[in-house]
Amino acid sequence: MAALAVCIAGAANALTVTFDNNFPNDPQSGLTTFQGTSQGFTFDYAAVYNFGNQINFHDDNGVLSTVVQAVNGSKFTAQSVDLSGLSRVYKTGSGPAPALGTQAYNQWLMAGTAAVPTLTFSGLLNGATVATQTFGPSALNTFGFSSGFTAIDQLLITLNIPNAVKFPFGLGPNTVWCDQWCGEFNVDNLQVAPVPLPASGLLLIGAVLGLFGYRRLKTT
Repeated sequence: MAALAVCIAGAANALTVTFDNNFPNDPQSGLTTFQGTSQGFTFDYAAVYNFGNQINFHDDNGVLSTVVQAVNGSKFTAQSVDLSGLSRVYKTGSGPAPALGTQAYNQWLMAGTAAVPTLTFSGLLNGATVATQTFGPSALNTFGFSSGFTAIDQLLITLNIPNAVKFPFGLGPNTVWCDQWCGEFNVDNLQVAPVPLPASGLLLIGAVLGLFGYRRLKTT
């Protein structure tokens, strides 16, 4: 019974999923991805961008999407995440291209305003989306999730890349292009909290603990 009480108290405590992996011993989940397990949660990561304990989302053979979920299938609340992102998406100017190799040409290559890569977090419950939040490129920072991410059973993370030409050769006006690759995001330190028991469950546990205490009194 003491252990049960400890479990009840611990259920209210948040934990941090640090995305530790055990490459190359983790099972392969795709052509270039492996499934890691960290703090009781599973996730996919790419071997080519295995820079440590984080998930690297990258449009060049990196992770494009992954589902984070508890190994035991239990519900959880996503509270915050550490996130950084980088864009290499550009857009040419509206006028004709200057002479190749000139300073004017290099300025024209990036004269337009292009859409940037983004990373979308979707909270799922029984396969249905109940909440979404999308983040753009930024320096490393901690971002909080809305209350819609309460009591979900899966967290889907998706990299969104604009439609773009991969190499800046033979480009025309108003053309979106990427400098070899388009973007990447690093995800780390996902703060989650277990979903507490409903009131009926707490009452039942309280009754069990009370009955146990009553029986101890009778036997003494």
